[in-house]
Amino acid sequence: MGTTAYKLLVIDGASHTLLAVDGPSGKILHELSFPPDYTPTDIAVNIECTRAYLPAASTSGNNVIFAVDLKDYSLSRLSISIPYPAQFTLSPDNDYTAAYLTDPAGTLYRLDLKTMTLAGLGTPGTKASCVGLATDNTALYSAWEHESGGTVAVFSLQGRLVWQRDVAGIPTNIILDSGRCLLVPFTNTAFTGEGVVLFNIARKNLTTPTVITVQCPSCPSGLAAYPCHAAVPPDGKTAYIASEDSSSVIVLDLASARIIDRFVIGRSISRLYLIPDSHLAIASSNLFGDLCCIDLNCGELLSVTATNRQLLSYIAVLPAGEPS
Repeated sequence: MGTTAYKLLVIDGASHTLLAVDGPSGKILHELSFPPDYTPTDIAVNIECTRAYLPAASTSGNNVIFAVDLKDYSLSRLSISIPYPAQFTLSPDNDYTAAYLTDPAGTLYRLDLKTMTLAGLGTPGTKASCVGLATDNTALYSAWEHESGGTVAVFSLQGRLVWQRDVAGIPTNIILDSGRCLLVPFTNTAFTGEGVVLFNIARKNLTTPTVITVQCPSCPSGLAAYPCHAAVPPDGKTAYIASEDSSSVIVLDLASARIIDRFVIGRSISRLYLIPDSHLAIASSNLFGDLCCIDLNCGELLSVTATNRQLLSYIAVLPAGEPS
């Protein structure tokens, strides 16, 4: 079987560079520098894989967005300042050309990428921190942590609150599976365990979510697994949940909403990214500042990056057909 061709966009926090890397070989194809007083907080790629956006926080408070043309791998700064980009997501509709972000206070903003205008959409009525944003062509989905636990809120693309629901535990992220399912991993409080909340978007079933608990059976009693990220293959049948503290990947069957497997990786992983047309995934680590490759068929750790670079945990996987 041939090796799947793919590229990675990776941020080296130590050298303040964006790296375009050939996935199978690990060869650095392009290295783009940005000013050292900026730290990107995410990477978002448009649906056509022609442009990437890096919201970046500045030590001076003049936060910006860097744009990368993926045809010629040039980096530029957008002509607008933004609030501190605690969370960021890009609209999948190229005709709409909008991005959404929240600041640390929880204020939600919409950025029109054509007109370069920023509009505040509202602030939570009580103190809350947004831990994740996701969007499709119809709505904006968000997960929030607050004093009493967590909330999932859905907004129109214009920022009108459509629906919200409190969830057990403290949400750590929110992941949208191609419009089929909304996944909200959560960690424990004094009264709840850890797990994942599933909302069925395809059936428009937001009011009666399914809760799956994911306590680690091999961990000492009371030790958190900390589910914090998820990846779903294009067929939408399974979900892979990265658990940072238990150094494991939990496999969910989405149709039956149950755990069907669990891989102990043996090292802390923070985010999980699927490689197209393969059974492989790339996992990033906040703890180690590196990447590892995992075989999802057997749960085997295949390789770990051997580099002195400090790789940030958010990356982007570009399919073989992306512009060269």
